[in-house]
Amino acid sequence: MRDDAWTARQTFRCDLRNDSAQEQQYADGVAVIRSCEVRMRWNTAQSISLSELDRIAVRGKTLRIRSIINLDEQDAVAVIECEAVE
Repeated sequence: MRDDAWTARQTFRCDLRNDSAQEQQYADGVAVIRSCEVRMRWNTAQSISLSELDRIAVRGKTLRIRSIINLDEQDAVAVIECEAVE
């Protein structure tokens, strides 16, 4: 069984971009699902072993990671597609 507790690992610089927001059914009601894009340095993402199982906290929002992309396969920028439930 998985442990539901989250622990902070490391802080890093990043850029948060809001893509879209939509209302949809969530759990026992309606929630706003906001899609975001977080950009950070690729070597930082690799050094902290960032994966789709992790969560990112940016500006007070906890974001669930959907995918991690190595932009243009240049090993310079990590583009992280995320979503936040509000």
